[in-house]
Amino acid sequence: MDAESMQYIAEAVKYFSVGLISLVMFGVAKGVSQIWVTIISSVSRNPGVKNDVSLFAWGGAAITEAIALYALGLAIIMLYM
Repeated sequence: MDAESMQYIAEAVKYFSVGLISLVMFGVAKGVSQIWVTIISSVSRNPGVKNDVSLFAWGGAAITEAIALYALGLAIIMLYM
């Protein structure tokens, strides 16, 4: 293979990898929605634990969203390198 063909393959692999990173974004969206479904269910069953559960829900959502931001940063770095 010549250098030009290898460059085209490298570009294709780069875009494919960024596409796979979008699956991480889907997983994060699914995780955050599951966190909120669980907190709503917990508070509806026992309203007295709202403050305790809310603290952990915000923490879990923040950590889950951090994963999405890391994946987004990685995708941007991969696209422009």
